[in-house]
Amino acid sequence: MKKLAIALGGGGARGLAHVGFLRIIEKEKIPIARISGCSMGAMVGGGYALYQNADAVEELAYHFIEQPVFEGFNFDDFAAIDKSGKDLKSKAISVMGHIKVGLSLFKTLANPSIYENELVEKAYHNYPDHPIEKLPIQYFAIASDLLSGEEVLLKKGSLRLAVRASSSIPGYLPPVKWGKYLLVDGGVSNLVPTQYFKKTKDELIIGVNVSRSIKDSVDLSSGLDIMQRAENIRNYHLTKLKVRNADKVINCRMGDISWADFKQAAAIIKSGEKAARRILPWLEKELS
Repeated sequence: MKKLAIALGGGGARGLAHVGFLRIIEKEKIPIARISGCSMGAMVGGGYALYQNADAVEELAYHFIEQPVFEGFNFDDFAAIDKSGKDLKSKAISVMGHIKVGLSLFKTLANPSIYENELVEKAYHNYPDHPIEKLPIQYFAIASDLLSGEEVLLKKGSLRLAVRASSSIPGYLPPVKWGKYLLVDGGVSNLVPTQYFKKTKDELIIGVNVSRSIKDSVDLSSGLDIMQRAENIRNYHLTKLKVRNADKVINCRMGDISWADFKQAAAIIKSGEKAARRILPWLEKELS
C-alpha cells in the first residue's frame, strides 16, 4: 500500500484545520511516511510527527491557545479587522480593530516586532522540544531567511525552535536565529511546501491549503484591507507554482474565518475533517 507525504500549509488559526484532516487520515488507517509544514502547519505537523495521534495534537493546540499568556498577542484585534458584517456593531468592531492594530504597528518603528521575545518564549514553552531527526515520522518545517532571502528546510535540531521560526510572522513576532540564518515565517516564500517531496511510486504527495479562496468577497475600504488582499493574491499565485509536483492539493473550506480568529478553533478543525472526507474516494482508488 502506498503511503502519504503530506505538506501542511500556513494560515494562522485556519491552520488548525490540519488537526481535523489528520484525524480522518488516521481513522482510515492510511499510513503517513513524511510530513512537511509551514507556520501553523509546521506546528500541527510537528506535533503529529511526534505523537502520531490527532487527538493528542488537538489537546496540544488547545493548551497552546488557551494558556493565559496567549491573550498577550491580542489576536482578537487582528480578527476584528476581518469582520465583514454590514450592521453597525460589526462595523464598529472592525474600526476599533483597525485602530488598535495601527497603534500596535507603531512599535515596529523602533523594535523588530510588535511582540517581544520574552512573550513568545513563554507562549511556546510547553511545545515539545524534541530532536526533529528522531521523530517517529520524517518531518521538516520550512522557514524564510531574512539575510539571504532563501527558503530554509529545518530537518535537524529543536522541534520547538523550528516551529517558532516557521511561524514567526514578520513584524509581529521576532525573527529566530538559527545558525547562520535569521528566520521568519515560511509562508513568506512557500506556503504549502510540497516540492521538497520527491516523486516515488510508493508515495502520494498531498498538499493541504488553508488559505482563503481568492474568490471570496472582501472589504477594500481601508489601506490595511487592500494590503491584506494583495498579500492573499500573492500567496495564491505563489502557491500554484510551488505545489505543481503534488498528486493532490486539497483546500479546506471555512469561509471568511480570519487567520487570527482562534475562537473558531472547533469549527476550523471540523473543516479539516470535511476536507479529508472529500478526498477519501480518490485516496481509496490511488492507494490500492
